[in-house]
Amino acid sequence: MSLKRKALFALMQVVALPLMVPEIHASNVGVDVNIHLGNQPRPVVVAPPPPAPRPVVVAPAPPAPYYDDVEEDVDFVYPERLGFYVAVGVPYDLFYLNNVYFVFRDGRWYRSPDNRGGWYPVRYRELPPSLRRYRIERIREYRAREYDVYRHDREHYRGRHRSDKGYWKGVRHDAKEEKRFAKEQRKEDKRFEKEQRKEDKRFEKEQRKEEKRFDKEQRREDREFDRDHHGR
Repeated sequence: MSLKRKALFALMQVVALPLMVPEIHASNVGVDVNIHLGNQPRPVVVAPPPPAPRPVVVAPAPPAPYYDDVEEDVDFVYPERLGFYVAVGVPYDLFYLNNVYFVFRDGRWYRSPDNRGGWYPVRYRELPPSLRRYRIERIREYRAREYDVYRHDREHYRGRHRSDKGYWKGVRHDAKEEKRFAKEQRKEDKRFEKEQRKEDKRFEKEQRKEEKRFDKEQRREDREFDRDHHGR
């Protein structure tokens, strides 16, 4: 190597030495920058979702009557154990008491002032006590026994019975039955209004409780925040 090249190589090493020293020291130096400007922001409190809308209670529509073809010639006997008239010789359960006809079909009860219809649904608890005293199977048993006596000695039958050619109508009691039905309908309307008011009060009470709970939770969060950041 010539003298000129040796001198140039030595000069380059001298120039590079200051640049290598900071790099060697920087590899062992960590930087921690932690800047605090003012107070930390308060935590964001997310309000709970609004309560579900108030349930709407829909008044049930009045039941529509249905009309059915009934035998025109219907015989009724009066089993003393039952205390009301039962239709015999027909393939359905038809009863007569308190000037009203009742029929049991497909597991449901119906009533009408006319044994030819229209028939209005009636709830079991609204039936006369005499009809609710026995199960329908027991009523059929009493009916069958009384009908056997009636058929075998119809001319000398001592029990109470009634029949009609065509169909019966409680003409004298139609107006009375209509008034009674209207009275029951008014009672049902009042009961519905009472339940609606009760539901409104319950909903308002639950809403107030939810608002109080949220306010209490908000105050607790504020106290914890103030204690952690200003009470030190």
